[in-house]
Amino acid sequence: MSFRHIIATLSAAALLVLGTASAAQARPLGPDADFLIAAHQGNLAQITLGKVAKRKATTEPIRELGGELAAYHRKLDTAVRKTAARLDVELPAEPNSEQQTLIQQHESTSGAAFDTLFLGSQLIAHERAIKLAMVVIDTGAEPKVTKLAAKALPIVQSHQQALATAQQKLTGR
Repeated sequence: MSFRHIIATLSAAALLVLGTASAAQARPLGPDADFLIAAHQGNLAQITLGKVAKRKATTEPIRELGGELAAYHRKLDTAVRKTAARLDVELPAEPNSEQQTLIQQHESTSGAAFDTLFLGSQLIAHERAIKLAMVVIDTGAEPKVTKLAAKALPIVQSHQQALATAQQKLTGR
């Protein structure tokens, strides 16, 4: 290998390292970025699951609830994406693998089993979202992210209550 080739290779490698370091420094790391990523992926899953519920639920209240969840999470995701763009946080293009598996389970389930699966999984998802929002509200460093979590929290809590009520009606408890 010639001396010029070695210098060119080392120069290219240095540029790659410097370019990567600059990009990494521009992106905020930590709980705020993690919240935006988790919220975005959760929104993508909720939008999809809400649409599936609108189509597959056996009762009108669950179909309506699915539509409401999809509509709200579309709106929330717009705010999440805008905040992430302002903070230079790169968001994934799809739900995480656990959420994708859950979507597949919903797609392959029908009848009363679908209604039970939908309500149960949505209660768990909303409980997780509430806990995550509360952590960010309490410990977040970025005011834009904290404000977003604080604005979403009461709505997600109201969704959780609506899901619990629907589940009580479905199970008779």
